[in-house]
Amino acid sequence: MKNIFKTHIFAAMIAIAVMVSAGCAKKPDKSQVVAQVNNYQVTIDDFKEGARMTMPCASKEKILQDIIAKELLLEEAQKMNLDKDKKFMKEIENYWKQALTKRIIERKGNEFLAAAKVSDEEIKTEYKRMEQEAGAKLEPYEQVSGQLRDRLRVEKAQGILDSWINDLEKNANIKKYKDILNGIELKKTINQEGGADE
Repeated sequence: MKNIFKTHIFAAMIAIAVMVSAGCAKKPDKSQVVAQVNNYQVTIDDFKEGARMTMPCASKEKILQDIIAKELLLEEAQKMNLDKDKKFMKEIENYWKQALTKRIIERKGNEFLAAAKVSDEEIKTEYKRMEQEAGAKLEPYEQVSGQLRDRLRVEKAQGILDSWINDLEKNANIKKYKDILNGIELKKTINQEGGADE
């Protein structure tokens, strides 16, 4: 029941966002409009975004034609009420979750990377460890110390991020229902090496 309620709330949020962007949005300045497709105006920003998603060698005409084709397909999909389909709404919800998760990981990752400090001593210790592990002389320390510093900073930032996520888990109210989990059957797929993955 809660999931159905959440889905309806999410669907309402999407519908509101679409109405705001379609109906309430300020009409673009005519000098910013590249093309008109029925009631939709393709702006310079739309065109630049379309260009960013296209092959670098594509002509401006080809980019514009692709944008127009997509808009026409969207309009047809809406006429057929495909935008109200449960499967579509689930796909949107999944994309929204992935995009938001990616954003917070990027933001916190950058924050933790800025906070991660690596001393010269740590770099020298890592260089010696690598030298012993390789059993041979590596490139001179002066040449690789910058790369080592960057790698160690990233590893420290990753450790801080992992620790932060663990703290979130500790402070959350999480219940795992093992009997239900164990009853789920996953479809097996064949991986590239020919083995079976779940």
